[in-house]
Amino acid sequence: MIIKINNIPRFMQAEIEKLQSKLSPLLKKNMKYGFFSTVMIGFSIINLFFLLFKNDSYPISKIALAIYALVGAIGFALLKENKHNQKEIVKMRQKYMLERMKESNYLTDARKINYYKKVNEQPLSAMNVFLEFLAEEEQRKNQPFQNE
Repeated sequence: MIIKINNIPRFMQAEIEKLQSKLSPLLKKNMKYGFFSTVMIGFSIINLFFLLFKNDSYPISKIALAIYALVGAIGFALLKENKHNQKEIVKMRQKYMLERMKESNYLTDARKINYYKKVNEQPLSAMNVFLEFLAEEEQRKNQPFQNE
């Protein structure tokens, strides 16, 4: 799942690619779980509906009922695992960002703490904060003298 963004500078794109390479195994697994859970739940619900409500003339097969219920249960288990993986992805992403900020030699500790707080307090906009951090770091790298 490589995201190509043409409007951002190369140094930012390189950091995003590093982050994606760390997260890609979990992202692929999460996408598979999401797809299979949706298919299994939909299949189960549709077949259970037709088996229970639309098929009045035929006797209800308890084996078919059990199989559709089992497929649905597995689908819901995969959905729950999918949600758990999503939380794990967010934690890993945040951990990577914080470690990357910690490694920076170009920003003062006060600026790093400011970015730490922003990432921890606003997890939904953490990527924007990280890109802002990278931009400031690159600006400081390119300055001949650092005045802070």
